[in-house]
Amino acid sequence: MLNFILTTLIPTLGVVLTTLLLIYGVYARWIDVSQKLVLTRPALLTLIALAVACNAWVGVRMFMSQNAKQAWEDGAALRESRQRFVLREDFQYGELLIPAGSLINRTDPFDRGEPGRPLALHGLDAVRFPQPMEVAGVLAIAMHTLPMRVELADNQRIGPVYRYDTATQTWLPNKVLPAINCKKGQVALFQVPHIEYDVVAEVGKPPPDGPNARFLPGQWLFKGCENGPPIVVQPAYAGGPVNGASQPQ
Repeated sequence: MLNFILTTLIPTLGVVLTTLLLIYGVYARWIDVSQKLVLTRPALLTLIALAVACNAWVGVRMFMSQNAKQAWEDGAALRESRQRFVLREDFQYGELLIPAGSLINRTDPFDRGEPGRPLALHGLDAVRFPQPMEVAGVLAIAMHTLPMRVELADNQRIGPVYRYDTATQTWLPNKVLPAINCKKGQVALFQVPHIEYDVVAEVGKPPPDGPNARFLPGQWLFKGCENGPPIVVQPAYAGGPVNGASQPQ
């Protein structure tokens, strides 16, 4: 309700009052009729003051909006540098220790481009590791989070394999095909079980990060391997250091 008053009602009232006062000014100055209706001086001053106040508020809102837009544009480089970067040091993200030198791609809707914002990996999209490492029981060189796909760093036999059971609507171990021989460069597909959390408590807040992140490869369910192009991880921001943020630490 308050937002409606500030963004719609007051600006509209300002426009209406200004228009009516202009019409009244023409009427009072140049229209000559018998029994002419004239506002009292206090009433006229009150309407003028109200119109000025409403229009002043519109001006304040425009100024604030312009400042916010400028701040967003000024922070673009900082946001970009925190969305595509190379880790300078190891970072614990949930169960996974992501090593220094990893190329990170992430999306952070909570990042407004503030200087000095600490390193965070929530909103992680993709990672390319500097050397093969174990992720969810497989030797990986890269991964993509939505959907969960892991690029294999070597030939390996992976199991157990899970299949979706339509009768129970759950993922069950595949007894017919308990493991699969996958090749280097293939992509392993995983089903990520939902982790319960208090949605209401986190509205408008960034999700847990660091060791508390809901990133638990030990719970992922292997579904199989497929051929395909390497996982795409965009290169690090190339704009150079921006207040030390192009490579967060």
